[in-house]
Amino acid sequence: MRICFTSDQANGLDSVVSYHFGHCPYFILVDVEENRVVNVESISNPFANEHNAGDLPSFMHSKGVNVIITGGMGPKAQQYFADYGITPVIGAYGKIRDVLEEYLKSKVEVTKFVDRPVSEQESKEDEEVERLKKEVTALREQIADLKSLLKSLEEKIG
Repeated sequence: MRICFTSDQANGLDSVVSYHFGHCPYFILVDVEENRVVNVESISNPFANEHNAGDLPSFMHSKGVNVIITGGMGPKAQQYFADYGITPVIGAYGKIRDVLEEYLKSKVEVTKFVDRPVSEQESKEDEEVERLKKEVTALREQIADLKSLLKSLEEKIG
């Protein structure tokens, strides 16, 4: 099984899951056999700056991806992925290593497709929205570090 994670960094399993699949700078591709990681590859998102609807699902299909795990994804994108036989999982956060472990232990819920109208016209984001996005990215990294620390402490306690 090949799982693709969206990421803000190219640090393999130590990267943090990005909030949105379409504009993330990197994808972390993880090959798993019998719940064991056999390969990890970090690749740049060729469509991070601009893409048409369906470009990324087609790209993921060409890379042999079976599951895409990300922080957020709209219903239209979910449908495109489903059309390619790729299972979208949204709402993930933290370090990829931790999210992968949760996914493999079925602790991450597979996304149920949400069918709602999507506006074809998306308004441009202003400077305040961009500033807030950067703050959210920094907070996600802090949360990922805290989640890993908590996991370590829980393992020590038993």
